[in-house]
Amino acid sequence: MTGAAFADLVRRYRVRARFTQAQLAERAGISERAVSDIERALRRRVYPVTARALADALDLDPQDRVAFEAAAAGRVTEPVGPSTGWPSDQWSELRRTPLVGRDSELTELLSMLNGGVRLVTVTGPGGIGKSRLAAEVCWRIAAAAPGKVIWVELARLQEPDMLLATLATTVEASAGGGALVPALARVLEERAALLVLDTFETVVSAGPDVGGLLDHTTDLQILVTSRAPLRIRGERELPLRSLSDVSAAELFTQRAHAARPRLGVDNPEAAHLVAAICRRLSGMPLALELAAANVRHMPLRVLSAALERPLDVLTDGERDLPERQRTMRAAIAWSHDLLSEHDRTLFRRLAPFAGGWTLEAAEQLGVDASGHGVLPAMGRLCEQGLVYTDDESVGSRWDVLDPIRDYAAEQLACAGEATEMGTRHAQYYTFLAERAAPRILGPEQEAGRTQLREETANLRTALSWATRTGAVDLALRLGGALWMFWRMEGAFDEGRAWLQRALALPGATGSPHRTAALWGAAWLAYQQGDLSTATALGDELLACSTDAPAALDRRNALTILGHIAMAEGRHGDAVALLQDALHIAKANTATWHIATSLLNLGTALLRHGNPERAEELLADAVAGHQATGDQHFTARSLTELGYASLFRGDLNRAARHLSDALRRFVALDEQWGVAEALAAIAVLAVTRGQPEAAAELTGASDATYAQISTRSIAPDAALAAPFLTHARTMLGEDRWHEAVLRGATMPIEEATRLALKETGSAEQ
Repeated sequence: MTGAAFADLVRRYRVRARFTQAQLAERAGISERAVSDIERALRRRVYPVTARALADALDLDPQDRVAFEAAAAGRVTEPVGPSTGWPSDQWSELRRTPLVGRDSELTELLSMLNGGVRLVTVTGPGGIGKSRLAAEVCWRIAAAAPGKVIWVELARLQEPDMLLATLATTVEASAGGGALVPALARVLEERAALLVLDTFETVVSAGPDVGGLLDHTTDLQILVTSRAPLRIRGERELPLRSLSDVSAAELFTQRAHAARPRLGVDNPEAAHLVAAICRRLSGMPLALELAAANVRHMPLRVLSAALERPLDVLTDGERDLPERQRTMRAAIAWSHDLLSEHDRTLFRRLAPFAGGWTLEAAEQLGVDASGHGVLPAMGRLCEQGLVYTDDESVGSRWDVLDPIRDYAAEQLACAGEATEMGTRHAQYYTFLAERAAPRILGPEQEAGRTQLREETANLRTALSWATRTGAVDLALRLGGALWMFWRMEGAFDEGRAWLQRALALPGATGSPHRTAALWGAAWLAYQQGDLSTATALGDELLACSTDAPAALDRRNALTILGHIAMAEGRHGDAVALLQDALHIAKANTATWHIATSLLNLGTALLRHGNPERAEELLADAVAGHQATGDQHFTARSLTELGYASLFRGDLNRAARHLSDALRRFVALDEQWGVAEALAAIAVLAVTRGQPEAAAELTGASDATYAQISTRSIAPDAALAAPFLTHARTMLGEDRWHEAVLRGATMPIEEATRLALKETGSAEQ
């Protein structure tokens, strides 16, 4: 081998390793000048010790090392070293396993390339499957144009200014002393249809050089995989998201069977565990593959439990994968290490969020003394694939995949900020809930409820943090702000559980925020028929309140105790209690409380046998809630007003009120209210001689209540009982039960149509 040939061999191995001459010299323990002289064939001989040092630095395998050292001594005449032909082996290796769940992305990518798009960048976080998708595209194009696909893997190249030189070496393009871009472009134009630049994020600032190649060619197309887009003109980006639930399960099962062929996943328990594993890993392909490898030595149930700390489990990658893809932690660290210190700070401070966040929320946790803006940093995190924008969100939201969140949480703990950020997170969402609480009782009701629904995961996280850490005031404030939302959503079990935990915290008894939590806990217990608990909580709330004429806490205590009296059939006591509550509300001039107290007193008077006075008060309640814009309590007032009209014998007016109430509850997507209205219309159907329809609506109402773990409240059940008993007698036991069963299995939309038909207001 000549000196020039060995010089070329060293250069090719160095380029393959993505080293500069300086880096290779440092690793080999020789001077940069020595490397430069060797590559320019200025050294007539290379000492064995130098050759061995270079081989060590280049991390050559045993076979290549023997040939390399022999070549250095001039003993080899056959060509050795890395192939300088079209490097297609790498993308061929990626196709050893099937592509799962990417049919639409593959179709879109091929459509772009076939449509003449010259630069496409596939983006996404590490482990999302960018290279695997690109390999599939290479295979499709190479089948039609053999030898015309060039794949260049850039993971080890750290210097953007070395990109063009690396490409030139790869395709054996020589500038001959002239400009490199035109020379490289000529070779690529002549010999390639598609140039694939894999793992471009390490040299992303070299994007303009890619643009230069496109400017100097006419037909060349370039496909880039990168955690960040190039951001140059003409670029089309294809972001990769997580796999769907079905595709994630397919990929996990496929890889699990490869690791353990006899693994059974067809039974319901195994299928449930696989689904849970896929959800925990956010459908990330690399995470699923690493998890599946563990089934060699770990049952599915154990694996699912172990994934509570996924980064400690996802460590068993195939040995022929790059180091960055052998563990999930390494895959994420690859992107994390490319961030500035400020961006790393923001990234780890996003860890407490669950289910996404808004810019306002991120600013509460991400702000620091540096004064750097959070929004630009969020954009950079998105470009690195660590964060993504939530396209399905009503507003502007960002989110992070669970394995990446786990890595951020590790970084947060290492920085000693976990406690501070957990507290900040809980404080912010308490503020958000308190801000939303009055909104869900007024004209912005639906917007307020939508916001709270969207933040459900964050609210649960904040509640968990506050109760686990003993932040008693935060826990009581947050629970007290959310109870009406839980009531409207039918989340009775969840709401009671959180409020019970908050009220039981050490120090909760003396907290000034205890009364709101007591009120909510009492109401939710009452709604579920737990009258003994509701009474105890109501009595405690009354004891905590003052005797001041306008004390709303006292009004609230009297209200819940008045409803309990109704439920127990003590209607005279209920009227007296709710009359006092109305006086306090009027003294307070609280518009919403006045309207609701009118509703409550009218409800009690109706059960006490005074439908005329009840109808007057309930009509005022409807007007009051319409004035405040509260659609929920307008609908509730209309339901009770419908009952009052029915008891006064005005069935047509009752039908109008009840159909109006039902339509409002349906528009609010409020199951509890829908169930309440269906039950009231069942009573109306009996009075109109339609016992079968009454039975079906009763079944539909009971089934709807059951879906939200509650039932018709006792006063309503007692009011309806005589009518339903009459209908049951008219039908007979068998027909009654058959009709109730039909209603219980009826889709809610069909039950709603039946109810509106019974009121005479069904849409044609």
